[in-house]
Amino acid sequence: MTRIPRVRSGRTLHGPIRRTLLFALLFLSLRSPALSAAPGDLVRTVRYKLSAGDLSTGEAAAAEYKREHGVDAEYLGAVGWLARGATMLGKTEKAWGYVAEVRREIPEEKAGFTGALGAAIESESRLRAARDGRGAALKFLEAEYARARDTELRCRIRKNVNLLALEGQPAPELAAADHVGAAPQRLADLKGRPVLVFLWAHWCGDCRAQAPILGRLLAKYRDKGLALIAPTRLFGTGADDKDATPAEEKAEIERVWKQHYGMLAGVSAPIDTETMVRWGVSSNPTIALVDRNGLVRFYSPTRMSEDDLSRRVETLLAESTTPGEK
Repeated sequence: MTRIPRVRSGRTLHGPIRRTLLFALLFLSLRSPALSAAPGDLVRTVRYKLSAGDLSTGEAAAAEYKREHGVDAEYLGAVGWLARGATMLGKTEKAWGYVAEVRREIPEEKAGFTGALGAAIESESRLRAARDGRGAALKFLEAEYARARDTELRCRIRKNVNLLALEGQPAPELAAADHVGAAPQRLADLKGRPVLVFLWAHWCGDCRAQAPILGRLLAKYRDKGLALIAPTRLFGTGADDKDATPAEEKAEIERVWKQHYGMLAGVSAPIDTETMVRWGVSSNPTIALVDRNGLVRFYSPTRMSEDDLSRRVETLLAESTTPGEK
């Protein structure tokens, strides 16, 4: 039961003031994300609940939204997150049910719904891997990738392929349709040196937060052979997330690179969409490490700590060019 505030004398508030407080409390309870979410808020509410491991409240919010607003992109986006949350929490039957709901409502790729579709594909791949094995999941993902047209969707599917299969394989080559920073280098030209691949976006706050760590690692290990390349792509937006022409967006990338990545002097930032797709960059930043033989040894679609990256770089620096060489 909610307690009504008291005045300093200890007497309970009464009359118009008490009624105002009661109405305010009632209004706030009705606005609670656990009970209801307005259009534009549902996905955020569900994600917040899932981050706390609270699948049930996320499900309740989605069900209430559906009752009030029907099935729309916001609702299906939330269902996609519920599929991911149920998968991560081991609620397999529920996860399959949410995947089936999204696939039923979005039988084929269409604008405005690719986020929900991508979440369903990602969840299904993980469910298939757990049930049928890695090979079955990869076969499913490759079939979905062959059908996908939207760049974000292709990146997301390829990310999941890479998480299952990229480590230990030859690194996808880094093309350079354009670039900022130093002149671009191909991975083939860097064979014999470990390479840290930092895949980023000009609007990404986590990427900027990662930059000082990369700068310190480069200063520490460059003379020992470490190379760093920082591919990115055009997203169609410029400053303040406004629509931009390719020329305007490149100018914004260059401005951000100079302002926020000055510690990466001498590093090239190739600008190429297909490179970002092949590396599965649907999460920014994505970080990979390539060994002296050109094989991917580590792939992570997330920001990383300095200690973890440093440890992994030192492992690669200590290795010879060919396995077994002393």
